[in-house]
Amino acid sequence: MKIWTALALGAALAPLLGACATPRATSPITQDTLTYSNEVATAQQRQLLLNIVKLRYNDPVSFVEIQTLTTEDFSGRGGSLTSAIGLDDGPFTEVLAGDAGFQRSETPTAVYNVLRGGAYAQQLLQPVAPESIFLLSQSGWSVERLMLCCVARIGDVDNARAAAGPTPETVPDNSAFRGLARLMRRLQLSGDLLVQVMNDDEDKAARVVITWHTGSDDGEALARLFKEHDAAAEFTVEDGLYSAELATRSTRKGDSPLRGRSVLGMMAALSHAVDIPPEHEDFVIPINGPDAAPTPCAPVGVWTHVLGDYFGVSWSVEKPLTAAVSVPYRGVWFSIDDTCKSAKSTLDLIGHLYALQAGLSAEGSRETLLLIGG
Repeated sequence: MKIWTALALGAALAPLLGACATPRATSPITQDTLTYSNEVATAQQRQLLLNIVKLRYNDPVSFVEIQTLTTEDFSGRGGSLTSAIGLDDGPFTEVLAGDAGFQRSETPTAVYNVLRGGAYAQQLLQPVAPESIFLLSQSGWSVERLMLCCVARIGDVDNARAAAGPTPETVPDNSAFRGLARLMRRLQLSGDLLVQVMNDDEDKAARVVITWHTGSDDGEALARLFKEHDAAAEFTVEDGLYSAELATRSTRKGDSPLRGRSVLGMMAALSHAVDIPPEHEDFVIPINGPDAAPTPCAPVGVWTHVLGDYFGVSWSVEKPLTAAVSVPYRGVWFSIDDTCKSAKSTLDLIGHLYALQAGLSAEGSRETLLLIGG
């Protein structure tokens, strides 16, 4: 009787424990979603940094985007049940044993898209609209960083437009522009500067309007700069407030007083802040000017006088352990250290603007793609 009980129990449990699942496509679980999100963000930052480094060497750049990301989940359960029955002349024995297991594997599949054609022109060559740039200031971004990185000029105040391409022969002078950006930042930090992006008419471009109080030294200095350099389409004083509309359109074709840089122009300007090994000096365009000692978080050499301290890239022979983002190129590692908060923020800003231009490209925006001298 005992023998038949064991055999019956084994026969009943074996199909249940031995059942195995078949592969099925499922959505990634929360942990996988976080992993993929982190890896995609890291890949995007490394791609931006690599292309900035390439521009330092005047090498061709390329951009690859993830078009779709899918995963296939495989889950399986397996088990077995065995019994051993002693039927010899010795004592009667019976052993009932079982084992069960669970296996899970996941296969991600990414489909990449190489940026080219109209998408390349829109995302990289199209000047970023000023309203898009200053809209970020309403989200807490430093107006000084936005202007130094993303604006080509305001009125006749130039922001080293020659730096937004191959390395120029002489250091461009943007001291007046930097002074203007610094004044606006100080007023922003004190809570006195209000930047508004308004679109009163859907058929016309959005207006960028900034206001600040009269009376303070910084406020009066900023008002003088706007008046002297024709930086505003309209400039008024009412109820103790200055109001300046930063013109993005003009009556003269192609002569808007406020012009943003393209994403590629921003990256080209930042590329001058990439430090390189001494043995690579013959690979880059030399430039003459007053030198300055480089630091891990600031531009190298003469470009400290143009870019300030909002971006810098270091190099090392070995992969740096403290890097926030690093890429290998030409036999060395280029990186932004995790302690360089300003450089990390600037790289993040470029990523936001690149994504913003991608959205405009998807909407089929049509703007002037090339403006010589703009």
